[in-house]
Formats: sequence, structure tokens, C-alpha cells
Amino acid sequence: MSVTALFNSLSLADVYDFVSRGHEENIHLDFKTVRDAGMSSSDDRKNLACAMSGYANSAGGLIIWGVVARKNTEGVDCATAVQPISQVALLLSRLNTLSGEATDPSIAGIQHRTIETGGGAGLAITLVPESETGPHMAKLGENRYYKRIGDGFYKMEHYDIADMFGRRRKPKLTVFYRVTATHSTAEVHLGIRNEGRATARAPFFAFQNDGPMQRSRYGLDGNGNEGLVWLRAANSGLQWAYGGGMDFALHPAMAHEVACLNLGIPARNPPTEDLLIHYAIACEDQSLERDTLIIPIDQLA
Repeated sequence: MSVTALFNSLSLADVYDFVSRGHEENIHLDFKTVRDAGMSSSDDRKNLACAMSGYANSAGGLIIWGVVARKNTEGVDCATAVQPISQVALLLSRLNTLSGEATDPSIAGIQHRTIETGGGAGLAITLVPESETGPHMAKLGENRYYKRIGDGFYKMEHYDIADMFGRRRKPKLTVFYRVTATHSTAEVHLGIRNEGRATARAPFFAFQNDGPMQRSRYGLDGNGNEGLVWLRAANSGLQWAYGGGMDFALHPAMAHEVACLNLGIPARNPPTEDLLIHYAIACEDQSLERDTLIIPIDQLA
């Protein structure tokens, strides 16, 4: 499961399961407690800044606020207790405020959410994506660069920082959608967007929907035309796959529609729940990534 998918799905039961199993911190997961929900403690602010810098400069990760972690017999930090934070809504507000101040430059795509435990208390989760615009210095009194190694955040050496400043820019393909109609005539246009800093070439995009919506035989424009070449046989494990060659260029910030999903003619019964689009995406200099796109049912009905 991707870090983003875990961020979206993590529940209170999952957190208690971490504790019962003594789940270890790892390269993508860190447990923290806070002294107060207002993040007035310098230690709390340092933890936030170091974690945001370290994850963004590495492969991204999650911070779960409100879980005690201690070393096990092997010296690895593990979840040992849930320690709900009173006024968790205040903590969420402070995390949102401090996110723009915790690193330089700021990090795009930071997200926070809460898991309530009752009485205004709860846990908070922070998602820090891997950054394409680093390196990012930890601020809030730190003024150092960090990276994530194993279950800890470590100060970056000079050669690490120099390497990141000289790192070749890379593309970053993501998936977007556009709903063009509703009910029995519902159509969903799927496309790819380059959110990286380099031109994306030779894209690959495969997807599948387990519900009633299927790939339109009439394409995006009603005349059978689609945004990329339909690959009749691909090894992605998904139903429909598309690709482009090295002559296809999607520049940074550009978006490109690829395919259309509809209910067919005659129309099948419209979906009655959120539409789940399972997909895989890749291009030159971007390894294959898998995730699920959720289209809320109220956009279709």
C-alpha cells in the first residue's frame, strides 16, 4: 500500500493494532507524542520540522501524533501505547499553520487529518510526500537539512546536500479525472498530469474499474479518438492500458486526457457507490506506481 493510501485509510483500530503488535517505526512511518495541542513546545516544533525535512528529502512518509514509541529488545523503536491528544482540533489547526513555516523551501502536498477518540481528543496523522523540489531545510529553530534512514531522521552531510542540489530533475505523472455528465449518460474522462520538473516521455497508463462503467468504444470525442495508443496486451494486470513513445512529450504542469469511461449503449445501471479506479502509471525516469482513484458517487448521480 502506498503512503498516500495508508494516510487515507488509517483508522483508530489500525493504530491500536500497531500497538498490540509492537509495530516498528520504518522508513515511511514515525510515531510521535506532543506536549500540548498548541505546539508551543520547542521540542514538538523541532519534531515537526525535522520529520518534514527528512521525509521530503527522502521517500516520503507518515507521522502519527499521539502514539508512544520505545525501543524493543533489538533496539528498534516500536509503538507501545496510544496517548490521545486533548484538543486534537487545535493540533490540526497548528499543524496546518506550521507546515508552511517548518521547512525552506516549503513542501507541496503536505496533508494532515485527525482520528477522534472522544471528548475532543484524538490522534493526528501527517502525510509528507517525497519532494521534487528539494533539498528542504528544517526551520523552526533548526536550520539544518535532514533525511530519513531506517527508523530515524539524520542530519545530512555536505555531500548529501550538494548531491540533491545537483540532482537531475524528474517528471512526476499523476492521474486526474473530469466528470462530464451524470446518471445514465455519465462519462468520466481520465487523464495524466505532469507535476514534476522535467518533461515526461514514453508514458504508460493502465486502469480498471470494478463497477458498471467501462472504456468507451467511441473514445474521448465520440469518433473513437483517444489521448494515447490503446495497448491491447499489457502486463500491468489491469484491464485497459495505454502508452506513448519517446516522441510524446508532456511538459511540467501540463495535463492530457487519455480515455473515457461510460455506461455504454444501451446504458447499464448507474453506479450506486463511489467509483474506484485502480491504476498504474509510469514514464521514462519514473518507475511504475500503483494507486486507486476515488470518484465520489455524488458527482455521478
